[in-house]
Amino acid sequence: MAFVISGKQNPNVLPVKAIFILLGVFLSYYAMGVEDITLRLNPSFYDESTQTVYVDVELKYNGYGHFRLADQNYRLFYDSALLQLEEDYSRSDLPQDLYSPIQFMEVMEGLEADQVNQLNFDDHLGFINFNIDLNNDSEGGVSIKKDELWHRVAVLNFKVEDKNALSQIVWSRTDATDDYATAFVEIMEWVSPNKTEVASIEDYVDASFNVQEDRQEFAVEISPNPSSDFIKLSFDTDLSETLEVHIYDATGKAVINSKAYRGAASLNLAIARLASGSYTIELSTIGTNEHVSKASFIKID
Repeated sequence: MAFVISGKQNPNVLPVKAIFILLGVFLSYYAMGVEDITLRLNPSFYDESTQTVYVDVELKYNGYGHFRLADQNYRLFYDSALLQLEEDYSRSDLPQDLYSPIQFMEVMEGLEADQVNQLNFDDHLGFINFNIDLNNDSEGGVSIKKDELWHRVAVLNFKVEDKNALSQIVWSRTDATDDYATAFVEIMEWVSPNKTEVASIEDYVDASFNVQEDRQEFAVEISPNPSSDFIKLSFDTDLSETLEVHIYDATGKAVINSKAYRGAASLNLAIARLASGSYTIELSTIGTNEHVSKASFIKID
């Protein structure tokens, strides 16, 4: 029913029907936007000393407003003749107070599916199925905005058999791996307390890489090492860009997060509050989360 004055429709007031039409259009647009997610596998760092490659599991939200990340189930296929998963060195990169650690549900290597011929490495197929769960469905999780770049949710560690060979890791999805399995990647969106919905994944970026072609790392020297209170990171060249600096304990938990700014030749970090033990320092680019250097030290009392 429209508002009227003296028997005529008020030209300054929208009819109720028009308001509901506009509201419906807005909600439809919003609903289409909240599911616009892209997933990427990013081989970001190769450790020559251990012959392992770090592969970042990343997502980006391209929709309207923001996306509240809830439970996640990831499924991947890879060439197990060239790559072997190191479960103990793989980790979730989401806040530990909000999400569970990475949980590997299935890890299978050396599978023979050469009669399928959907992937070019199906005579030595590897498969990973892992979860990261939201701890509290009533409060929600990380909020990812449209304008943010890639958001790293996990880091997978693979032993590399031949660094000169072309390695491949492929998302499990329709039209790419559905001849091997009918279950695919599933990402849940937190909508309201105790309510989540399945998000539609619009695009997948697989990983096809030769570790020899990875970004050239630079050397980092840590002194003193071991140390009880402070450490100094000395770079072999002045930084050409600002980098994220993360310190991880032996379980993979991030215990210190800092930044090394463009132009710096060194960085001092206070470690007195850390427990005794071995720690790993990783330096990575901001936004793209590409690993550019890695080192380790020992904290003593």
